[in-house]
Amino acid sequence: MKKVLVVLAAAAFVMTLPSCKKCSTCKYTYDFLGTQTTYTYPETCGKKKDVEAYEDACAAAATLAGGSCTCDKS
Repeated sequence: MKKVLVVLAAAAFVMTLPSCKKCSTCKYTYDFLGTQTTYTYPETCGKKKDVEAYEDACAAAATLAGGSCTCDKS
């Protein structure tokens, strides 16, 4: 009976730990015909390397458009 309780307690502990999933929402701002325009990407969640690739893509798009990229992590 003690083994079952230990296993259940361990399982409950593991379930309460935060996941390793990272989320980020990026947007870039640029001038278009004298007007400041902002494009917001949809939120992306996943592994750290996937989120970093998403943020790098925003930075590249902003550079091509002559603007800037900002990302909010959640």
